[in-house]
Amino acid sequence: MPVSQAKINQWQYSQAINRRVWDNQYNFENFVQNPVVSALGGGASSGTGGVVNVMLFPYTTFEYVPKGTQTITAPVIASVAEGVSALNSEMDQTDNDGVEICAGILSSNPNAFKIASAAPFFFRARVSMTTPTNTDDCAFGFRLAEAYQANIDDYNDMAVLNVINNVITIETILNGAATVSTSTTQNFGTSSTHDLKVMVDATGAVTYSIDGQPPTVTAAYSFRSGIYVVPFHFFLHSASAAVGIRILEWECGLGS
Repeated sequence: MPVSQAKINQWQYSQAINRRVWDNQYNFENFVQNPVVSALGGGASSGTGGVVNVMLFPYTTFEYVPKGTQTITAPVIASVAEGVSALNSEMDQTDNDGVEICAGILSSNPNAFKIASAAPFFFRARVSMTTPTNTDDCAFGFRLAEAYQANIDDYNDMAVLNVINNVITIETILNGAATVSTSTTQNFGTSSTHDLKVMVDATGAVTYSIDGQPPTVTAAYSFRSGIYVVPFHFFLHSASAAVGIRILEWECGLGS
């Protein structure tokens, strides 16, 4: 006998079943276990710049691409406090080295969202850094579902909150034009933790929040209708020194 929609809804909203089990487009990861890593095509993961690797957690699969050639070949789990862990995406502590992490770049990816499809969506990251002044880029947001680029400014379409030398900056790109940078005038403090969230409404208009509140200064931007965008994190060092970045939570899905 077919299961009724009412019965499906009963189980969907039951607290006994986590949303990431029944909602294919929802992704929540709090990084409590070290991932299994490999090159995208199989074999050992690579620290060579531009090589696509995969990082598999119990509920989530990410792709990651080193920026610059690295001796550390994968992000690792790090302890933040007793009973609390996070993902260290720092890789080598070398100027202009870093990593990009993405849930996948194909339009068929569950975390690829079509603009103007009558459904809002969001990406939120809870992030701590000990020395954010050592960042060239520490961006969280959405970009076009396209091939990985070596430089964040080379993406065709993008909307992110980017911590640049400790200043939280809104950066956008529209259809291959130059990057537009707008300082929120808010800093990412030394040894602090913040929630960074990028929200896209049903028309493609983008808004942002920092710790649950709109930025002090914002910027208007809308993605082009009909394109697919994916959530991503792009990190680069500004010096050969530690940043101490830890991603405590990564959450993405339909809603706002």
